[in-house]
Amino acid sequence: MNGFFALVLHAHLPYVLHEKSGRLEERWLFEAISESYIPLIWGLENKSSNACYTLSLSPPLLEMLADERVKDRFLDYINNTLELIDKELKYVSNRDELENVRFYQNRYKRIKQTFLEWNGNLITAFRSYALQNKLECITSSATHAFLPYIQTEQGLRLQIQLGIRCFERHFGFKPDGFWLPECAFTPGVDKVLYEEGIRYTFVDEGTIHSLDPKPENSVIPVFSPHGIVLFPRHSEVSRKVWDAEAGYPGDGNYREFYRDIGYIREFDYIKNHIHPDGIRVDTGLKYHRVTGDTEKKDWYVRKSALNRVSEHSKDFIGVIGQSLQDDNNENDAPPITLASFDAELFGHWWFEGPEWITALLENSESTLSWITPKEFLRRYYHSLDTHHACFSSWGRDGFGDVWLNEANAWIYRHLHEMERELLKYFAIESNEDQLTKATLDQMAREWMLAASSDWTFIIDQQSSAEYAIRRLKDHIAAFNFLKKALDEKTVTSSLLEEVRSRYSFLQWCHVPELTSEHDKFIRSSQSTQAAGQDKLTILMLAWEFPPNVVGGLARHVYDLSREFVQQEHNVYVITNAVEGYPDYEIMDGVHVYRTKCDQPQHENFFHWTGSLNFAIAGLGLKLAERIQFDCIHAHDWIVSVSAKSLQQQLNIPLIATIHATEHGRNNGIHSDLQEAIHHKEWELMFEAQHIIVCSSYMKQEIRELFHIPENKIAVIPNGVDPSLISVSAKSDNWMERYGGQNNFYVFSLGRVVREKGFNLLIEAASSLKESHPAIKFIIAGKGPMLDQYRSDVKERDLEGSVFFIGFVTDEERNRFLAEANAVIFPSLYEPFGIVALEAMVAKTPVIVSDTGGMGNLIDHHENGLKVYTGNPESIRDQIIDLFENPELCRSLVTNAWDDVTRKYSWNLIALETISVFNQYAKKLNVVREEFV
Repeated sequence: MNGFFALVLHAHLPYVLHEKSGRLEERWLFEAISESYIPLIWGLENKSSNACYTLSLSPPLLEMLADERVKDRFLDYINNTLELIDKELKYVSNRDELENVRFYQNRYKRIKQTFLEWNGNLITAFRSYALQNKLECITSSATHAFLPYIQTEQGLRLQIQLGIRCFERHFGFKPDGFWLPECAFTPGVDKVLYEEGIRYTFVDEGTIHSLDPKPENSVIPVFSPHGIVLFPRHSEVSRKVWDAEAGYPGDGNYREFYRDIGYIREFDYIKNHIHPDGIRVDTGLKYHRVTGDTEKKDWYVRKSALNRVSEHSKDFIGVIGQSLQDDNNENDAPPITLASFDAELFGHWWFEGPEWITALLENSESTLSWITPKEFLRRYYHSLDTHHACFSSWGRDGFGDVWLNEANAWIYRHLHEMERELLKYFAIESNEDQLTKATLDQMAREWMLAASSDWTFIIDQQSSAEYAIRRLKDHIAAFNFLKKALDEKTVTSSLLEEVRSRYSFLQWCHVPELTSEHDKFIRSSQSTQAAGQDKLTILMLAWEFPPNVVGGLARHVYDLSREFVQQEHNVYVITNAVEGYPDYEIMDGVHVYRTKCDQPQHENFFHWTGSLNFAIAGLGLKLAERIQFDCIHAHDWIVSVSAKSLQQQLNIPLIATIHATEHGRNNGIHSDLQEAIHHKEWELMFEAQHIIVCSSYMKQEIRELFHIPENKIAVIPNGVDPSLISVSAKSDNWMERYGGQNNFYVFSLGRVVREKGFNLLIEAASSLKESHPAIKFIIAGKGPMLDQYRSDVKERDLEGSVFFIGFVTDEERNRFLAEANAVIFPSLYEPFGIVALEAMVAKTPVIVSDTGGMGNLIDHHENGLKVYTGNPESIRDQIIDLFENPELCRSLVTNAWDDVTRKYSWNLIALETISVFNQYAKKLNVVREEFV
């Protein structure tokens, strides 16, 4: 047979070893030991075949198996079961039932004997067989976190690094392979794995099918861009085992999982063998077989079950052989069929599973060529190609909605906040005393334990959800308790020990020093702030600020200024007056001053801006009489005159953020007014000490247009706050106003000007009207082109397909973003596209023009779709793609959420912006001090 077979088992349980014994969840561990891990050890003990499989053991499981308390507690569990068996021998009268009791008596005695032979630590058994080359052992992340949903590289590295260190501590050597929890891969994980010494991992088969470029053979493993070999899991072969209906475990001769005497016997009889609180639980004694789809179950016959084990092992060998034959081609590397499973499936869920593995090893010795991933890589690494892989998992539909959905999404707000706070405190407290370091270590453990994928999975499955929620709240509360104690400097050894004693997880290790570039940035920025040296007082100038929201600039300034305040800076915003709103107010800690210009109704926009600048400069000087500003942060050319004036009179640094250019908006300079604005842009950039732009596209644009030196420009992206895109309870069904719920709604919004490309949507709608009448376009926003576009819609007889609805409130906008079937931004020019981030956070598929910074946000068919700029046919084709492919919609939404939450946090954006300010504010303060 040309080709190889590899079997990979992943052994994992959440950390459920509590300080006090008797917890219900502790039985999960005892059941896994007695039903899965020890029977697997029996198979290795008796193995005569040279074939070898791979076993991944997660750090939470390793830490529990190595804990001295488990030895006593597990023996109590086994002895209690043996006492129950003795009672059963006297209780049962049916011969078939009696044979089952005797079978369990022998089995549990052997389980106890094996446990004691390995001195109560099964890790020593697995390590022994690994050293004998009967088994290949690897590990997983520290707490089995769903790695794509970790927000920072430091957090990701911490999970991976401590997982490897835990394995090395218990096995004495570092693993070459790494099991990604839930087979969840995302670009970037491979970089950290490689840097930590890992050489291969496993992904779902769908990952390989969607590689870029697409491989010629989807069963051959590939290199990721960072050098990790990705082994695909063969889904159809694996299905023969785990599928609830078609898989082997459903055979009528196998033991029935759901008929345990713990739920059948009288309470007084069974009460000493279930949970002390009287909760009925599985005792492990199950006397019936699957039988079939019937409530009446026949007695379990061990001999018949083992006969089926042999037959099913031979059938599986044939399935593997067929898969290798189907996948065989002329590649340099031979095909490999890899089947991977949770180890607990074998023995616990499928009682005869460990015997099936033993039979598979023995029966296939002459027909199958077994290989471990490590050995395959050693032989054929030179024949493997490199491909780009996208986000995927072995969960529902191949993505991550099991671990992030309506039931469990609330968790990530806490997890991400804990993660950010943890990194901040490590940066600030890096040189503190040992007690502080130990406190930070415990805070890291609390975050890691809370980040376990088990809790979100359990909540999704609604099995033991109450315990999962309680554990999450426990770790979050402990983290915040320690954080508060650090802030108030009330940490004591006894207080810390009280928190640590709850769970003994990874207490032997200190959190390692992380040295990524971002870590260095956090440390340099935050440590100086903690010393009180970098708390800046910032004067921000912007003609837009809520509630005056014309475009994305207002939201940018609002979110950025709020985050500055969160980082303990003082922020004063001067902006244009808004009718009905106060001249001064504090919004989320930001001091907001609204000033009226002398010519508020001037018809000439350019002259109006001159009047506004005069008013801003005057107010700024008045404020400076009592407030010492460290720097000015000006947003776009409209405030350029006041920004230059205040810089010169106050002698403080000017930093300018350029959100767009007149040249870009109009695809060139075509009038005297445009030329004047273009010149104002140049003046602002010339006078500014530093310039911030939101994308590499914008950086290239202003370099070419204004000849700005490269080292004067910082690229800092826009961000998005998911909490601002939330939708309250439905007040009405807006779809009824536009044709009903059975339609496919494409939403767009923005200032109704030429460069937003809304005319292209009219063109696309015209071509879709006959073939896809259910597709409707809703476009929100106001602007000079609104009446013209409405007229165009009427002339083309598209009034039932295209709706220009004008101004919408934030609540309405959020509802459209969240409830539309797709959101599109057909811009002809777009420096960044913050509204696209908002749509991605709203979990709606996004389509954008491949132009400017917006084009950089989207990877086509990964986190959204792109259309050719200015091309209505391209728009039509991508909308049809979404309309006809719901699975694509789901994958885009999942990947988009992952990208946005990981890359565009306002916390990180504000830190990077402050680092630019500090470059110049520090210098000025030094000059001031020397002058004094």
